Amino acid sequence: KGLLGVLHPFASCGKLRDSNMGDLLLGYTCCLIAGISFGVNYLPVKSCDIGDGIFFSAAMSVGILIVGLFTGMFLSSPEMELPTFEPLAAAGGVMFQLGNSMCPYIIKLIGLGLGLTIWDLSNMLMGWFTGYFGLFGMEKEHDVEIPAMNFVGLVLASVSLVFFSLASAFDGKTQPQDLAAKAKEDKAETDPEGRPGCGPSFGGETASNHPSHPSAANGDGGDGGGGDGDGKVDSMEQPRQSQCRFSAMLGFSMAVAAGLLFGATFDLPMDLKNGEFGEAHRHDILYYVFSHFLGIFFTAIASLVVYIAVKGKKSHMPGKLIFPSILSGLIWAVGMVAWFQANVELGYTVAFPIVGSLPGIIAIFIGLCFLGEMQTRRSRMCALIGMLLRVPGVLLIALSTY
Repeated sequence: KGLLGVLHPFASCGKLRDSNMGDLLLGYTCCLIAGISFGVNYLPVKSCDIGDGIFFSAAMSVGILIVGLFTGMFLSSPEMELPTFEPLAAAGGVMFQLGNSMCPYIIKLIGLGLGLTIWDLSNMLMGWFTGYFGLFGMEKEHDVEIPAMNFVGLVLASVSLVFFSLASAFDGKTQPQDLAAKAKEDKAETDPEGRPGCGPSFGGETASNHPSHPSAANGDGGDGGGGDGDGKVDSMEQPRQSQCRFSAMLGFSMAVAAGLLFGATFDLPMDLKNGEFGEAHRHDILYYVFSHFLGIFFTAIASLVVYIAVKGKKSHMPGKLIFPSILSGLIWAVGMVAWFQANVELGYTVAFPIVGSLPGIIAIFIGLCFLGEMQTRRSRMCALIGMLLRVPGVLLIALSTY
């Protein structure tokens, strides 16, 4: 008995260490599941025309709700009953879907590469700052054993986003002669008042004369768009450039806002779990997944209703898009459930940078090896630099918890 009494503290420490290692292993496994899911969830619709994305998001939300129902009934309730609807958790889902609904317009304004980089970065930083400083009712996290290592990993992961964006921009699927032909077509397009267009239109199906377009860089002073040498184009150049700057600023601001909404989507469910709104709430984070996904579903359906009311017969709703979109939603939702659990096991300061980084690595690998992407030397070089920054960044973040 005396020997057992002496050894008991050490035995307790060993059990605690085993428990912590088990939590870390579960957290890292969830990060991996989330990273894979987010890296492949759009593959079912890669060959589909999703148009402006509204109908796609609504159909995708059906798949998301299916996973939410399964999670609520089988993973969070031993009685196999649906959890109680939590409006605050649903509000987190509404925030996410509002950000998601902004993405098609962001892409029209500033392009996919830049838009994706900005909202991914603001999403990652929002989550990290929330956990590190204890914002929005969250407790300040103390799970990171080596803060400097975590911070360096975060910086590397953030910088890698820029190079992944450049890799996409330099991809060689569009040949220079095709760009030149498109530039001439775009240059000839004008608005109803006869002014050269700038940036994409929210209502149209095509984009014209983006500031980064070759035709804009060359000045468009040649034989198209009314350039007859009498100064008409020059007289309209300043308003056109002002419109371009406004579009760029609007797109940038919307991308930042979307990322902040993505980064805050977990806060209300986590506050419920942590008892910030009363101890009567369950302390199992998966209990709130159903309400969160229900918020996504209702917001997506409401957006679709408004979209149909505004666009009428011009609404882009092909029937062949329904099943791939639902499948995409199923895959995405599995990753989101895993991310919920990873936030609990690892904390925001570790889970957000890892989950935010892994999908890009997986997408680059799949695109390069199986989809024939990254055809040019410049795109591959940028992707390689991005990998050399991101992989060590993820490893540093993961090791900062030891």
